Amino acid sequence: MRIVKFDEIGNVIEKEKMTGALFNIAWKVSRPRQVVRRDGSLGNAELEQKDNPYLNVSKGVVELTTRSWLSSSKLFFDMKLQEHTLRKAIGDDDYLWPFSCGIKKDSKLEPKILLRFPEGLFKELYESEFKRSKISYMTFRNQVYMKVLRGFVSKRWFLEYLFGATPYDFAAGEVEGKSSPKRSASNNINPVVQKQADNLNYLSLKKYLETSDRTNPDGIMPNGNYADLNEMKNQGIHYLQIETVDYDPRSILGVTPLMISTLELMAGYFLMTENVDESILNDSRSFSLNVAKESPYAKSDVVTKARLFMQDILRFGEKLGFPKMQSVSDALKIRIEEPENTPAAKLIRLQGSQSLFDYGINLMQKNQNEVLDTGFDDGSARLIEESILNGISYQPVIPEANIVQIGSKMIKSGIQTSSDSALMKEIWDKKSVAKQFVEQFGFTVLSDYIVGNRRNFDEIFPRVKGMAVSVKNAEGPSDEKASLFRLAPTKEELWDAVSRIIRDGKKAMIELVVPGSVYRALFFQDRILSVIERLPAGVVGDGRRTIKQLIDSKNLSDKTNQIVIGPSEKETMDVQGVTLETIPGRGNEVLLRYDATSGTGNRSLEVLDEIDSSYLDELCRLAKALRLHDGALDIVIPNIYQRYDADHPEALIFLNAHATPKLSMHENVLLIGNQNIAKKIVMMQ
Repeated sequence: MRIVKFDEIGNVIEKEKMTGALFNIAWKVSRPRQVVRRDGSLGNAELEQKDNPYLNVSKGVVELTTRSWLSSSKLFFDMKLQEHTLRKAIGDDDYLWPFSCGIKKDSKLEPKILLRFPEGLFKELYESEFKRSKISYMTFRNQVYMKVLRGFVSKRWFLEYLFGATPYDFAAGEVEGKSSPKRSASNNINPVVQKQADNLNYLSLKKYLETSDRTNPDGIMPNGNYADLNEMKNQGIHYLQIETVDYDPRSILGVTPLMISTLELMAGYFLMTENVDESILNDSRSFSLNVAKESPYAKSDVVTKARLFMQDILRFGEKLGFPKMQSVSDALKIRIEEPENTPAAKLIRLQGSQSLFDYGINLMQKNQNEVLDTGFDDGSARLIEESILNGISYQPVIPEANIVQIGSKMIKSGIQTSSDSALMKEIWDKKSVAKQFVEQFGFTVLSDYIVGNRRNFDEIFPRVKGMAVSVKNAEGPSDEKASLFRLAPTKEELWDAVSRIIRDGKKAMIELVVPGSVYRALFFQDRILSVIERLPAGVVGDGRRTIKQLIDSKNLSDKTNQIVIGPSEKETMDVQGVTLETIPGRGNEVLLRYDATSGTGNRSLEVLDEIDSSYLDELCRLAKALRLHDGALDIVIPNIYQRYDADHPEALIFLNAHATPKLSMHENVLLIGNQNIAKKIVMMQ
């Protein structure tokens, strides 16, 4: 069995526990499709559009482009929304051609799949290890992207084998009886183009720009948010663009989850394993050309190489805990071991006695009549449709609650706006959604995973293994069932914490923990009234009384915030090697929990007069982003005395927002005693 070996980058990622970033690759997809009529002639979609980032119409080709930089799950939801909108808009007589090879020449129809690594991953790698090499941050980022790019170019043949689905080039007159079927006619480049590709140099960005123009015969290239390729010299690589994957004609969207999962797996593998030598790329192109033009039913000449590479990336995925590994593994193995199960071979089998062109005509009509349920009610669906058709920014916020963002407005069911806090409260209650919402304003949040059952948990655990985590309610306020593990828990310890929450029918959130103290800022009418440091429940020994007696005494003095000994408290005491009958020494503190969840005997320390004012400005900006006028924000700050620096947004991390926080947390504070927050509010009326 071959062992997956990491290079220097891979070793740092594993050592510093950055592997979670590989599950956060961001995606953007453009899907050009020819508009074709029932009789097989080229259609003409008459859609009004001007400077539309989502929709472009040109010479019978309609191109849909998703919103920028989405997770894989959000990517497919966005493609579904756009597909639904376009199919309604083009009418009953026009259809979307399902193949990557169109019916008219000079039409590039392959999907453009853009992938971007999290910027935070590059920054952490650079700061933790590679800054000492004396190269600039942008040069380092470019080098990493070029490394991954070389990997993809070297395995283009692998993608063609797995996803090739264009047996004939219809525009070139290829049909049954006159031409032999191919695995991927869209990737069957001619010798002249092959020679142009051989001249490309991927050793560095500088050499690539010297040997490339705007076109790239390999169909796998560095790119960025600029019109002129030469701007890449100064701005660097922003993302990788892949155009070698054929549409799956049997999928309504054309792009499938297996495609994205495979690309994600390959991207992580190329990032963390040894460099691909530039010298092998020309040989790899020869493999690609052979795979593209070979018979879909034949056992491929590269099947042995494909099997070995598949085994490598699957071992890599299992080692790092990539999601849905079993289904991805099963799908890849079937295609590699059984040529008749590759997409091109399946198409030929399914076409039956009709020509593949006629099969495509029937398939596009079938797809057009397929119902694409977006899950939105009529009002929200209509707003999104018109936003897509008119190029207005949109974002599904909570689809199941019919809450969408159109432009800068939050709207529910097509009519209710966020002029009051009722709508926003629905967003705040869903912690993961609220975090995603504030991210778009540049705020830092902690990575989290939502768990609803044991199967979810088993899939997620490899991604948090070895890390400090907290467990809380995924929706609404947390309670005494919340847990915090300062040291990485075992799988069963973490499952016990999760199961305490989900056994009540709720969903649990597993959230990564970072160094820093947790604070709560209280707002009223857009003003900060109080900022408290949230401290977990604990007792201080007097050398005479047991821990149980100290707790009883504390509960007598504070009837509103009782300490109840439950599983979390017992586990915390076990870690410290004490029991309820232990007598702590005088002045020794014993923590009863590691988290400061409300209602667990937690304590508060007022810091409004101590915190650097720059944090107060940033908290007000955060509240404004969340449209929180009255309520509270929970945040993590490593050092409240050090001025906030916008270049280091991780100095303030958003956790939660609350519409109805407990005032008592801000009134009963250590050192001061009682401070009358209620009176402040009354006097402000």
